[in-house]
Amino acid sequence: MVAPDDPSDDEVRAALAASLTRGGSGRPGPPAADFLLTRLHLLEGTVTRRVERRAEETRHRPGTVDLAERPVYDVLGDYELGPHETPLDQPLDLVKRGTPHLRSCDCGNGRRRCADCDGTKYRPCEPAQVCAVCQGVTACTHHLKHGGLPGTPPRPPSQGRAHRPDERVTCEGCHTPDSACPGCRGWGKTTCQECRASGRIPCEPCGRTGTVECTTCKGHGSLTSWTAGRIEWTSRTENVPPPVPRPRRVASELGSGGWHTNRLDAGDPLPDDLSPDHRAALEPHLRRAKAEKDRQVVLRRLTVVKATPPGSGNLEFYVFRSTDGRLSVLRRLSEEARWKASLAVAAVVALVVLVLILASS
Repeated sequence: MVAPDDPSDDEVRAALAASLTRGGSGRPGPPAADFLLTRLHLLEGTVTRRVERRAEETRHRPGTVDLAERPVYDVLGDYELGPHETPLDQPLDLVKRGTPHLRSCDCGNGRRRCADCDGTKYRPCEPAQVCAVCQGVTACTHHLKHGGLPGTPPRPPSQGRAHRPDERVTCEGCHTPDSACPGCRGWGKTTCQECRASGRIPCEPCGRTGTVECTTCKGHGSLTSWTAGRIEWTSRTENVPPPVPRPRRVASELGSGGWHTNRLDAGDPLPDDLSPDHRAALEPHLRRAKAEKDRQVVLRRLTVVKATPPGSGNLEFYVFRSTDGRLSVLRRLSEEARWKASLAVAAVVALVVLVLILASS
């Protein structure tokens, strides 16, 4: 026996006869007893392996780290997992005996010099900026005699506003009336509003302290170092190539068939009713893989009976047990019928082409 609940020949012919009666065309056809029955014993399976990986590294964490709850080991490869230590959902982290120790960070006190201001608490700033009104291009129309007069401001003025686009004011550099940009009054630049022409602004990243929190120790000033071991299992699933593939014409419909399922854990024997051919197909995939710790095998079996009418016929039937236990019968065009239909279509196309050629000549 290849699959439990395989339909007998009598069951198949009874279901076939009922289907022929329901879908009859009025013309007598061959009785179900004359159909040739061919059994296809389908086997589909997956093998899910749990493969172990062990790794070791030195870790450093800021401040004091509590490692008391982590398992301790001497040699990682010799560590035996406990009954509740199955690292499948998440890795198991361990600590090598005698390695944890607290050491000072090279920053000294948890702070480092600010890279933005180099510890000066201020960042440099340009005291003057290009005038936003004239962009420094048309600051004064009398630029040849601009500047150098008594009373000339020692630095550019604050930014002014232009009430009209064509408005001009007295230049502070050459004192020429109606010649200068109202925004900079002839200088082309205005005082920086951020630093007020001081040439520096407070450093924001360090809060004007000159130092920032050390990114290595997170401000603790110390680090906990230890040798960490990690054990983790990963799942890897492979499909067993079916010894007999699903019949192509009913492949999708067989998904809802009454497949018989076996779930086998590591060490479980194969089902006793498994055929030699199916055993031979499975055995290469049941060999133990490297670092394999556990496995689960899922087998699905279904018998499909192909019923072919005697002689040359246009139909063929596929019979299999459905999930409710009853037999399903699917009818499909036979290879011969499909071949005849293809020839008929080709003949029609050739005739149409010939007619078009004759009509155009």
